[in-house]
Amino acid sequence: MTLLLNSNARMALQSIRSNKLRSLLTMVGIIIGVSSVILTISLGEGIRRQVADTNQTSNDSLVTVRSGQIVKRSADGVITDVNYLASLGVNTLTYQDYEAIGKLPNAGTVVPLSTVSGLATNFEGESYPEATVVATTAKLPEIINQKVVYGGFFQDSTSSRRVAIIGKRVAEELFNENVPLGKLLTIRGHDFVVGGIFDEFKTNPLSAVTDFNKAIFISYTTAQSITSANPPIFQLLITPKDDVSAEQIAEATTALLLKNHGNQQDFTVLKGNETAIVARNTVAIATSFVAGIAAISLLVGGIGIMNIMFVNVTERTREIGVRKSLGATNRQIYHQFLIEAAVISTVGGIVGIIVALAGNALLRITTDLQPAVTWQIVALAVGVSAIVGIIFGTIPAVKAARKDPIESLRYE
Repeated sequence: MTLLLNSNARMALQSIRSNKLRSLLTMVGIIIGVSSVILTISLGEGIRRQVADTNQTSNDSLVTVRSGQIVKRSADGVITDVNYLASLGVNTLTYQDYEAIGKLPNAGTVVPLSTVSGLATNFEGESYPEATVVATTAKLPEIINQKVVYGGFFQDSTSSRRVAIIGKRVAEELFNENVPLGKLLTIRGHDFVVGGIFDEFKTNPLSAVTDFNKAIFISYTTAQSITSANPPIFQLLITPKDDVSAEQIAEATTALLLKNHGNQQDFTVLKGNETAIVARNTVAIATSFVAGIAAISLLVGGIGIMNIMFVNVTERTREIGVRKSLGATNRQIYHQFLIEAAVISTVGGIVGIIVALAGNALLRITTDLQPAVTWQIVALAVGVSAIVGIIFGTIPAVKAARKDPIESLRYE
């Protein structure tokens, strides 16, 4: 049996070599399908790892409040559904909410996060369009457990001054240097002095905010003065007092915001590791959806293999007749063409894996994303490719096996 299998595999590879262009065109659907599925799954796995890595350094007692209702909970408070998109572009939290939460008896530190529209430019008038101006308060580094490696963060006593703290990428892109302390930058026509540079943030592709490495931080009080308004808050970070649990402050915050918002659940309160749960669920849903769409290419590729195998059966009718006249059984003819379809599909799958690996490498170089390919993903891709070839090669193989040897020998 092994000898026959090897012989059929060699014949299949010989058929591919003798019809290179046709075989390549046959494999295109499989190549696209496999590479798309691997890219999607590996990207999802990479994002999942990045999110997990980011959350490892987060404060377990931290309570996060976001604009928009991104989760649904059961009666006992367990997250049952996630809609991450509900928070994008939504700003339902207000300065009054921030002040009210700060007055809760159980609240320790409360930090608002807001974005200020407008480009930031350096003293030469050059801008970094990817930079986002974030308005916050002096306790941000403490609450997010992030160091300012050069200079220092602004303090409450100086929060009215024009001081900006910048992320690592802003320092590199806007000032072309790692430590531009004391340099000037302009935001909405107002000059700011660079007072500090954050240590590099771990990238979280699903962060509700901008990449902090590309952020410029100013005090919320200063943002109020340069915008003549209270900038809308998209996120609040809260830590409870020492003798209070995250659960308690989350419940108190939820009750307060419902009261302030007219009993409208247009916000989300997440405690401890629930942010990681939301991120994992979002990645899983998005990965499954996109991978499902990409898998349609495998179906198209399978149909292409079936069509080309029908052509092969017709072109090799005399060969089938000769083999049968020399004693080949219907089963042997069936296996010959079935293995050939599986080999074509598997070769296409291997090429698809190579394309996906190249795509992953390109993403790593050009973006902050870190796709992760595991051996399980590669093994699954090869296995699925072979199965697609077997499924779609079955009907042509049956047709070949049923050919009458006498009629086949007469075929011109």
